[in-house]
Amino acid sequence: MAMMISKFHKLIQSKLVWYILLGFIVVAFTFVGFSGSRQEKKRPSQKVVGELFGKKVMAQEYRQAYQNTYLWYVLSSGNMPQMTDEMAEALDHEAWQRLVSIRKAKADQITVSDAEIVKQIQRLAAFQGESGGFDVRAYNLVLKHLRTTSQQIEAILREQILIHKLMIRPIQAALISPSELTQAYYLYTDRFVLNYALLPREQIAKNITVSREEAEILFNENIEAFRMPSKVHVSYVEWKINDFLAQVEAPEGAALEFYNKNLENYRIETTNEFEIASYKPFENVEKEITDQICETLARRAAAEEATSLVAAIAPQAEGATSNFEGAAAKAGLTIKTLPAFGQTDTLPAIDETAPFRQAASRLQNDAYSSFSDAVIGKDSVYVISLEKRYPSFLPSFGAVETSVMEAAQTHAISEAVSERAIELQKTLTAALNEGNTIQDILKPYNLNIETTEEFDITTDLTNDYANILIPICLNAKQGELCELVPTEDGILITYVAERKSIDAELGLPSIRQELIAGLSRNLTQQLTTDWQASLLSEANFKNLMTEK
Repeated sequence: MAMMISKFHKLIQSKLVWYILLGFIVVAFTFVGFSGSRQEKKRPSQKVVGELFGKKVMAQEYRQAYQNTYLWYVLSSGNMPQMTDEMAEALDHEAWQRLVSIRKAKADQITVSDAEIVKQIQRLAAFQGESGGFDVRAYNLVLKHLRTTSQQIEAILREQILIHKLMIRPIQAALISPSELTQAYYLYTDRFVLNYALLPREQIAKNITVSREEAEILFNENIEAFRMPSKVHVSYVEWKINDFLAQVEAPEGAALEFYNKNLENYRIETTNEFEIASYKPFENVEKEITDQICETLARRAAAEEATSLVAAIAPQAEGATSNFEGAAAKAGLTIKTLPAFGQTDTLPAIDETAPFRQAASRLQNDAYSSFSDAVIGKDSVYVISLEKRYPSFLPSFGAVETSVMEAAQTHAISEAVSERAIELQKTLTAALNEGNTIQDILKPYNLNIETTEEFDITTDLTNDYANILIPICLNAKQGELCELVPTEDGILITYVAERKSIDAELGLPSIRQELIAGLSRNLTQQLTTDWQASLLSEANFKNLMTEK
């Protein structure tokens, strides 16, 4: 994190780099339909997009929360996130979490003073200079290149402090008792050697068959699992970033400035820690840097053309309709179409880095919401127009019989595997209690028994089942069978061959503070996550943007 923030400071001080990054900041909000100019002027600001605590959430309030969430992420982490579908979805979730937390804090009459905001500004790493203290020049430079104001930054920080104060309640519950500390000590320091074997799934599945009648029963009892997803049929126009490269040129000296400001990115790696650092010569990377700058400028040029088209599509008068086809024809653009698709469908013709599916899913059949803002990816920029929405529906059994039969077969095998695991747990444990070795009791099953290296919870095991073996052995004693685990491949049978411990009275004092800090962080994170989920539930949260 320190290295990340350090690099971020260097980036802040480079006008060129901030100009490049700004392209991503400015266009980020167009990915999911929050571009300022068109949204504010063309879409009704009074549109209801959700409910919290029984009160409406208007589009403008949500957009502001989304923007504040994004900017806080940039300021606090020093990261410029790539706007993928997953990132946009995460920001959407955090925006709603921000809204519900702020409403809850205000209802609880939690307040924030101006002095607290000033203190937070001075502490924020993005606003600190090389000396590590608050630097007004860095502060003003960040605001300038983020195209924001001190009032907006103060509003964001006021919200963050409100949220922090509200979260103090669950965090205060993160207390570690002496018994929990001792238990954690053994979990973190004990060393294990395990014997394990896999009972293949095929041995259990070979005699499992499912009739059509059984499959239909499964269908009727779990009909929602077979619901056909909603889909959307769209048209779109596309600008290829490569087509704009000939129109742009990196400013003179830009590549060298970027190189100097980001010199650590060009360090020549060495295994000799005493060797003086050396760097790739500028001449060797000049073309690479220049190409990156030009690509960013080309992407911006494409986004500007897309935004111009959006303005042309929008209704030009009160009561008028949007004109996607006419605007595209006037601009000399080719309109393309796609077969109807859902949120999880693959779109081979579309740049996978562009949040195309999410932008399409938000389109509505009205004059202001039937077309998207610029949807920007690494290689292409799009503007999308809605053709038709297809709502989700429940199919008949006959329409999905093949997939239901497959699901029923899989379900039956999974149940058989689970039942077999329970049966084996009892059988093998009883045999061990009678004094048999793990090798003896597994011999009738003709299984290949593997042995792990000695490890503790921090060891990076290299076998295929490391992510299962480590957690299941923690609560088992030496000479005991761990809980049998059904996997995709079968049933994992694990035996604790060795478990070595160092007495807590001897080993705990040296790591007590470190262990308490780690446990507190983990517990705080879990309590906070649980609290956030319960807060949305308490608010009877309704996301009207996703309701079809």
